[in-house]
Amino acid sequence: MKTFAAVLFAVVAPVSTSFAARAEALKDQTPNIVVTGEASIEAAPDRATLYFAVETERPTAVEAAAENARTAQALGQELAAQGIGGKDIATLDVSLVPVSREERDSKGAKTTKNAFRARNAMSARVTPVDRAGVVAAKLMEKGANSFQGMEFDIADPAAKRDELRKAAVEDAQKQAKAYVEAAGAKLGRILEMRPESDDEERPMARPMARAGGLVAAAAPAVPVAGGVKRLAARVTITYAIGR
Repeated sequence: MKTFAAVLFAVVAPVSTSFAARAEALKDQTPNIVVTGEASIEAAPDRATLYFAVETERPTAVEAAAENARTAQALGQELAAQGIGGKDIATLDVSLVPVSREERDSKGAKTTKNAFRARNAMSARVTPVDRAGVVAAKLMEKGANSFQGMEFDIADPAAKRDELRKAAVEDAQKQAKAYVEAAGAKLGRILEMRPESDDEERPMARPMARAGGLVAAAAPAVPVAGGVKRLAARVTITYAIGR
């Protein structure tokens, strides 16, 4: 099998290379025009991803880890109560580190306080976007004391992208035809087509400040606006120019 694979590669590789070379030669020998077609839309995001964490500082590692785990479990239960679970929840980071800080007593004498800090960072995807503020408030009530922000996206952009790619090709053809016909010639066949990477602008909320454990018993819903998301497609096409 290895010998066959090696022979097959040896046969296919030169064929592919020679085909590309012939295509380049055809393009160089044929009068042509190169145009770039574009298409874009602005769509409202339909999903928000929250990034949050619970941080717990206690005198011992066991105390910090145990309390942090209890709070993280409570956050998971709250997300489940909000109808969020399974693949929409992810653990991003779990850590337990020693910390120390200097403090002064009433007489001004310095003392060093040693402790341990446990951290559990998570993300949760919320649909639709307008529920994200309520979910964030519920998480704060249950002990989330660090928020890194929100990210907005479109849950299934594939269909929209396919439409944009078709529109980008049509735009390129329209441009090429206008130029060629203005010069008194005819637009020929496609010699080369190069799709470019799709662009998108991802709206992201500003990071939320760390709550530091001072969360109200009933936190108000966080104001959230998803804005719009730009989806775009570009393609560069080389057309032959006929007489």
